[in-house]
Amino acid sequence: MPRYYEYFTMEGAPGAGGTTWGPRLLTIKTKLDNIRTETILRPLSTTTETGINGGFFAADDGYDEPPTQGRSICYNKYDDGDEVTYSGRTLPEIYEYNGTSSNQKSRKTAVIYEDSNGNTKAAYMYARNLDDVLDRYDNVTNVIGGTSFNSADWSTTAYYGPAPRTVFAWKGSYAYLIVVPDAISVPWLKESLEYVGLDPTNAIVLDGSGSSCIQVHDDDNGLDEDFSFYGEDRHLFNIIRVNKDY
Repeated sequence: MPRYYEYFTMEGAPGAGGTTWGPRLLTIKTKLDNIRTETILRPLSTTTETGINGGFFAADDGYDEPPTQGRSICYNKYDDGDEVTYSGRTLPEIYEYNGTSSNQKSRKTAVIYEDSNGNTKAAYMYARNLDDVLDRYDNVTNVIGGTSFNSADWSTTAYYGPAPRTVFAWKGSYAYLIVVPDAISVPWLKESLEYVGLDPTNAIVLDGSGSSCIQVHDDDNGLDEDFSFYGEDRHLFNIIRVNKDY
C-alpha cells in the first residue's frame, strides 16, 4: 500500500527576530484531494488521524473540555448535516461562520474545489460565512477558515508576540500542513514560508499558541508502526487531516 503523504521538517528563515537560527516547520505534504477538515471536539492525540489543528474556537469551559463553539468555518461536503458528540457535548459537524452567527467577521479562508475537468484546486477568499464561499465557487469539497498574515487582522500582541504557529498552505496540486513548535511572531512565520519556497498568499494562519499540534501515523501496510505527536494536547474544535480513503 503506497504512502499517501510525506512528513518532514523544514528550517525557516534564519536571522529573523534577531536570531541566527531558523524555526522548525513540521510539515505534512499531501495531494489537495486528500485534505479533509473535520470537527472533533477532542485532542488530536486521541484520534488515529494524521493532521494538524484547525481554526479558532471558543473554549468557555477551558481547554480540558470540548469546545463550546467554533469561530472559523469548518466544512467538508462529505460530512454535511452530521453531528459530533464527545464527552457529553454535541455540535454540528459543519460550522458556517468566521466569528459567530451574530458577529460574522470577514477573514481569509481556504477553499478546496473541483474544476470543470474534475481537478482538485485550492484558492482563498475573504469570507464571513459558508454562503459567501458557495456563492462564488462551485463543486466545493472543503472550506477552512483561518486568517491572513496582515497586521490589520490581528491584535498587536498576537501579531508580534512569540507563540507556536499553525499554517495551511498549498502549491500546485499539493497541500502543506505546517506546525511551528518554536515560538515566533506572525511576520517571522511569513518570512519562513517564503524562505522554504511557499507563497504566503496561498496560505492561511490557523489557531496557534497552545492549540498548535501535529500528529502523524505511518499507515503503510495498514499498520501504525511509526507515530509522532507534538502539542499541548488541548481539546480542539476541528482539525485538518489527511484522508485515508484514497
